[in-house]
Amino acid sequence: MSPSSRSRPILCLVLLCIVVFYFSPSSVRGWRRRDTRMDLVKPLVDYGEQRHGWIAANQRAAHALWSCIERGDCGENQMKVVILMIWAMSTIRALESMGHTVLYAVDVPAAVQLYHLFDPLVKILIMNGEQIQECCGIDYCLKSEQNPAGIPIWKMFAFSFWVNPATDLGNQWTLSPEDYGTNTFLGYSIEAQCELRPFVPHAKRAKQIYIIAKYVTFFDQEKTAWPTDFFEAAAAEVGVEFVTGTHVGDRPDLFPASKHVHNLGGVLTQSDFYGNLSHSVALLGVGDPVTSPTPYDALCLGVPFINPVQMWDPTSPDDRTRWSTQHDPLKELDPPFVYHVKRRDRAAFVAAVRGAVENPISSHVLDRMRMQSVEKRLEDIINRDWRKEAEAILERRRTGAEAGYLFTL
Repeated sequence: MSPSSRSRPILCLVLLCIVVFYFSPSSVRGWRRRDTRMDLVKPLVDYGEQRHGWIAANQRAAHALWSCIERGDCGENQMKVVILMIWAMSTIRALESMGHTVLYAVDVPAAVQLYHLFDPLVKILIMNGEQIQECCGIDYCLKSEQNPAGIPIWKMFAFSFWVNPATDLGNQWTLSPEDYGTNTFLGYSIEAQCELRPFVPHAKRAKQIYIIAKYVTFFDQEKTAWPTDFFEAAAAEVGVEFVTGTHVGDRPDLFPASKHVHNLGGVLTQSDFYGNLSHSVALLGVGDPVTSPTPYDALCLGVPFINPVQMWDPTSPDDRTRWSTQHDPLKELDPPFVYHVKRRDRAAFVAAVRGAVENPISSHVLDRMRMQSVEKRLEDIINRDWRKEAEAILERRRTGAEAGYLFTL
């Protein structure tokens, strides 16, 4: 074979390389660029605001996190990931305001997948107690010697409305909307919701009192704090009417038989509810529901709350530490913001109604309900050394000083 014949295959190979180089995508020619051609501000898929919004939110958050890590310019808290299975709006707003990466999981398997993708950036997961128990029963979810890639039990926090611990690690890993003095107080803010509705001047309000009573069973005369004749007395002596949005169902007999108590057509839409509340001179509890956020909304709208005292110490009736009220977190507030009235005390009931009518209030938000307070509490929760505290629990269990299963850190 002549030299010219042997050179032909080499020449063809060179020409092929040139063609591939100049006519290939930029990812081949300029591999250093790694240009994904994605708009990291917009999600790959957008279902709109009313449907599956968590999908777009997860995509935005993940894209932004990966991008800032690659560039080396992540925000102060951006690499501190929080996975949410409890979508409390004020918690979400606080986390976003603080610059955390927030990811949403619709179920436990989804939470596991997100954790696998972003561990060790995941600081905490906020779930409910049932979801944590579900995770503990799934071999690929909870971290163990057999599943080292699982979620450590000490990173999972249970959000609960009740005083009792909602996780095996106890009260400290139970996040509460109110400061019960036992669980970890997370709380919430009503500022954003309140700001959506303008303050109604008292001169433009109806002389009406809004009753919290979503279900007609709350008016059961054997259970309710106020017999029907209390409404008649307040209407006669103070000149007020009472309104409510109550689902009557098949028990219309339970609704107060008074011409001064008006049902506005069943359970109201959120807009109608806040509209009626903001035009009222007071908010009245009847005993249930307990610890509702509605009294906080009312105070922010300039509407005082009449709080039923359900139980008290007969030997010391004014000792609030011995009271059980519809809304215990407001026990320490006094008129003109909150009027505490012992159930079945008609004179005190009428006096509270008169006090609320004659002493209008401006918008009032408790310091603990402000967004900056929620952010401060969240910051403390996220940055706390929970692993160290879990180590102490594990050691006590190993020595028999505390009951409970032995988990993997």
